[in-house]
Amino acid sequence: MKVALLGTCRLLPVRRHFDCTGFDQDISYVHSTKEILQLLSFITKRIEIPDAVNRFCFRTSILNRRPVPHSQKFVDQFNAADLFVVEICAQKKYMFEEYVMHHLAVDQRLHYYRDTPKDIRQRTVAVHQDSDEIDEDIDEIVRLVHPRRVLVVSHFNAMVNMAPHSAIGAVGKARQLFGRLLPFAKGRETVPQEFTTIKKRADLIQLLGRISGEKDLPFFDPTVTLKDHSQESLLQEEAPGLPPGHYTDFGAEVVGRVMAGEINRIMG
Repeated sequence: MKVALLGTCRLLPVRRHFDCTGFDQDISYVHSTKEILQLLSFITKRIEIPDAVNRFCFRTSILNRRPVPHSQKFVDQFNAADLFVVEICAQKKYMFEEYVMHHLAVDQRLHYYRDTPKDIRQRTVAVHQDSDEIDEDIDEIVRLVHPRRVLVVSHFNAMVNMAPHSAIGAVGKARQLFGRLLPFAKGRETVPQEFTTIKKRADLIQLLGRISGEKDLPFFDPTVTLKDHSQESLLQEEAPGLPPGHYTDFGAEVVGRVMAGEINRIMG
């Protein structure tokens, strides 16, 4: 069985259990339904993307600083795939004219955007996809890969602490102002814990579950692994300002095993 991976690095654990396509690592990690459709259209030669745009559409072209050329091997892998695993983890799409830019090209929290021409950065528009657009895009994805099966995968519904930045900031000021007068300020502070899920992520997961159910598509939410393991053991701690998004080695092992079981169930 050959599995096509259309998503992010969170799908890489599937490789431990199945023969997989190279779309993700050879071309791009994709996040929104529009990115997925653009990638499928590029693979199947339904569209051609000018090099000047290709350079910022795909993760691999951004990392290598050169456009990704189309290859017949992409077509061959597409035709050989038995199951398409489609990870949808964002409702935001970055549009430059009719093309979808990869977030690395325009996200100013990461350094890659500095290589993107100013004209492209200024003319790229971040657009929120509503539920109707996502519903229609999933229909189009299913149509493009028919008669092969599609497994819809969501992001991990991580818990985040909403208090620490302000609380730590307050403790830091207390240390600066009163540290010499208040011995407790020199000790290890206790930061209030106010954990909650990321609302946009939780809303998208719920939406994907509903749409998949209505279309009779299998749906997998990796958050189910929290039933048996802690979030700290499954997810890496990210840089300040970035939400949890990468698995630990143990998390990848656990999620890969659970996803493999789901894929085997789907494919009989």
